[in-house]
Amino acid sequence: MDAALDAPQARYYQSQGLRLHFTDWGNPLAPPLLLVHGGLDHGRSWDHLAQALRTNFHVVAPDLRGHGDSAWAIGSSYSLADHVYDLTSLVKSLGFEKVTIVGHSMGGMVSLTYTGAFPEQVSRLVVLDGVTNFPARKIKPVALRIAIR
Repeated sequence: MDAALDAPQARYYQSQGLRLHFTDWGNPLAPPLLLVHGGLDHGRSWDHLAQALRTNFHVVAPDLRGHGDSAWAIGSSYSLADHVYDLTSLVKSLGFEKVTIVGHSMGGMVSLTYTGAFPEQVSRLVVLDGVTNFPARKIKPVALRIAIR
């Protein structure tokens, strides 16, 4: 195969006014697979896995807002809900009806939340080290969390 045709494509989409980047590994006739990275990472961290899976899937690896080649959110809007909204925008912009998702760490939490909100759009979900927030955990009030000491 020609190296230029074999290379993944850098592409962009819009979500909440942000220009967000994703890497598209091609194979658009295959079932879609989203690879969602963790908090201190970016979509190209999935390159080896994406290369291996691209014969069976249309692999897409987004850079979450503020990561990789995606825009930073003005006002520090990086909540789990914002990331889920961005993932929803990506799936919609690509016209995917059902996706398989692999999420790592923070990307795992985003993927779990997306799947819980839109179970009809997810055919399979794999989460690697994704439980980072425990519902029973007591969280200090925000004033105590941000107080300068």
